[in-house]
Amino acid sequence: MYLSNLLKRTILLLAVSLPLLAVDNFTAADLGVSLDYSRFAIEGGVYLDVYLMIPQSVFTYQPGEQGVEASVVFQAALIQGDVVPYPPDRWQRTYRASNLNAVSELSYVPDISKFYAEAGDYILQVDIVDVHSNRRQRIRKPVTLKLGLVDELSMSDITIASQIVKVEKENEFTKYGYDVVPNAERTFSPQAPMLHYFFEVYGLTGTGNFQVHAEVLSLNEDVVQDYPGHSKKMPGTTAVDWGGINTAGLKSGIHKLQITITDEETGQSTSSKKTFYVLRPKSSKTTAVVRPNDYAALSELQLDEIFEVVSVIMDKQELRLYMSSDASGKGNILSAFWERMDPDPDTNINEYKTAFYQRVQMANHEYSSEGRDGWRTDRGQVLIKYGPPNNIERNPSALESKPWETWHYYDVQGGVLFIFVDRTGYGVLQLVHSTARDEVQNYDWQRYLN
Repeated sequence: MYLSNLLKRTILLLAVSLPLLAVDNFTAADLGVSLDYSRFAIEGGVYLDVYLMIPQSVFTYQPGEQGVEASVVFQAALIQGDVVPYPPDRWQRTYRASNLNAVSELSYVPDISKFYAEAGDYILQVDIVDVHSNRRQRIRKPVTLKLGLVDELSMSDITIASQIVKVEKENEFTKYGYDVVPNAERTFSPQAPMLHYFFEVYGLTGTGNFQVHAEVLSLNEDVVQDYPGHSKKMPGTTAVDWGGINTAGLKSGIHKLQITITDEETGQSTSSKKTFYVLRPKSSKTTAVVRPNDYAALSELQLDEIFEVVSVIMDKQELRLYMSSDASGKGNILSAFWERMDPDPDTNINEYKTAFYQRVQMANHEYSSEGRDGWRTDRGQVLIKYGPPNNIERNPSALESKPWETWHYYDVQGGVLFIFVDRTGYGVLQLVHSTARDEVQNYDWQRYLN
């Protein structure tokens, strides 16, 4: 049934050739739409589900037949270089409210687009146009489609869903008789703690049982929550499965859901991971519904400007995750990062965040030079990450050496030091050696003094 629906949609897409939406006709805006996708194996190609989460209240409403309404045009396309190898999928939605005062109460709604494509590297481009204001949000994301290994044990991507329910009448969200309603934000809170997941398995032996094991991992892939595995009878060489976990016991921050499948006949295993976010109010006494993204009102450019500074203290996985996310995901990552770093979530002030920006100001005051902010310098970034040093040894220039400084921290990692040298002779001291973990280590640093 699912493959039949896929072929119908594919034929429809191939039958209608639509040009990409022109860039010059609209005003660029961040409409707060989130994007996610899942890739499924099909013989000879890849089936791509494109998921959207739409904030109805951000659009422009005008009087309609039953109150006020907004008209929104969507277009999804796969692009390779300057070529659009498949006809874009374009559709229109109308969102309604009883009056303008009721618009702010409208909920987020999911939407979906689907492609059947050959393996390859693409840019997934989604345009969202608010017809009444001519504002347009454009989301571009690199997508690699690999040929489905239907003859080897493998898995599809995990689809994170807000609900999975059995239905009698099929619609665009239906898979195998169930509505899999995607959650493109992948964000969960005390008001909506249930995370549902869906995936496909390929290359099973076809007889006996297979084991399904779910785990929640930290961003560093430490096991945070281990759920009991369960055994299921193989319906054939391919199978589908779905389930759910309650995120209520998880801390605020970025997590990964890992599903591992084991063919009990062969002992072979395969796994798939998907990132999700958990955000909570600062105080358990808070009763108001809190939107998971504190940065939702900011443009992607504004988010990137904030990230540029905050990236100094983010870990490598958070950096990679931010760089591969759309505007909504970037906001979620920034918000989740500060929640994770907050030393006392029950207070209204994030003490760590306050101290961070105080250090940024200190770095700008102490180490700014003409045309360069202090936080961008090596000394400024060490100050931001570790705070003011316990002691600084300053060595001015001499006939036989360039200026250099040694910063001592007695309470960091049992005692560390940082050595900065003015390698260019223009007064900018660069970090050339440190004994701290994950920092530059060069025990031959003295050669830079000459």
